Amino acid sequence: MLTAGGLPNGPMPEEPPGNPIARMIVTHWILGSVLGIVCACALLLVNPLGMRTLLMRSDAMFAGLAMLFIGFGTTFGALVSATAVMMQKKDDDNDKKPPRGGRLVPVAAPVLVPVRAKGATRMRHPGMY
Repeated sequence: MLTAGGLPNGPMPEEPPGNPIARMIVTHWILGSVLGIVCACALLLVNPLGMRTLLMRSDAMFAGLAMLFIGFGTTFGALVSATAVMMQKKDDDNDKKPPRGGRLVPVAAPVLVPVRAKGATRMRHPGMY
């Protein structure tokens, strides 16, 4: 129940125990795996190029189905969890301050200078005398 100020009246729910980043990665991996399995089922329903028919008539039907579902689930799970990690809004780094330490010293850039080699003779091409 809410109070007159709009704040909750009872005890605040606490965050579940454990590492929140690991919990987020596992949750998104599971969601991505479910999405991958759904996409694999849709692929079998659409039957592009007779893939379902070929798979169902094969001697290795169970191995093929396992490879399809595990491959899609793993790939989609990794993609969704990596996207969730990279798209976080909270940034722990304080980038507003310039980096501390070190000295600003100009760096000498190498310059190419032509040098004549000692004892080098000019090569003559055949037919030039």
